[in-house]
Amino acid sequence: MSHTHATVFAGGHPPRGDIADRIPAATTVIAADSGWHHAVGAGLIPSVLVGDLDSIGEDGLAAARASGCEVVGHPADKDATDVELALCLARERGARRIDVVSGGGDRPDHVLALLHVLAADTFADTEIGGWLGRSRLVVCRPGLPVELPAEPGDTVSLVPVGGDATVSASGLRWTLDRAVLHAHSSRGVSNIAGVQPCVTVHSGRLLAFVDGVAS
Repeated sequence: MSHTHATVFAGGHPPRGDIADRIPAATTVIAADSGWHHAVGAGLIPSVLVGDLDSIGEDGLAAARASGCEVVGHPADKDATDVELALCLARERGARRIDVVSGGGDRPDHVLALLHVLAADTFADTEIGGWLGRSRLVVCRPGLPVELPAEPGDTVSLVPVGGDATVSASGLRWTLDRAVLHAHSSRGVSNIAGVQPCVTVHSGRLLAFVDGVAS
């Protein structure tokens, strides 16, 4: 990989129509199986295609090979989703910032698994974010404050994953000061951004979702 930034396109429903405008030019585009079609639909040709290749279709696979895209195939009987395989490949090849592009879709099991994978310890040394449907997604871990990509009035939801999270948050209508967001509670959903919203995770892991102008 020639870039330290990678963008992984997932399969499922197509992503938002303006996604190409939100992806940095200096990125390595990786397609997870039928995510190939979503990347191409956005005007981007992936450098790598990863997965068991059961949903890209013969024509899509032929187009990928003809483009010079590297194809990293896996058996259908595997212990990880195609998106997780793509994320791991990006990290192994040097990406230190990875954005995932997903339209969501009709497979809530895949969506739920994806969100947990993004917050996994495997990627603790990697900056992880992306888009899920129209929502901007930022993974927040314990450490330095994280400035959220939100403008005043945007909806901001802070959702702990993998357990409870102790969080401080400023620049929101309802601020938090070392508050415990419980994994089985909806307390952090639908806050409102003010000026320069910022989140600090003291313990646990958090997914921040932003919906609005800046997302």
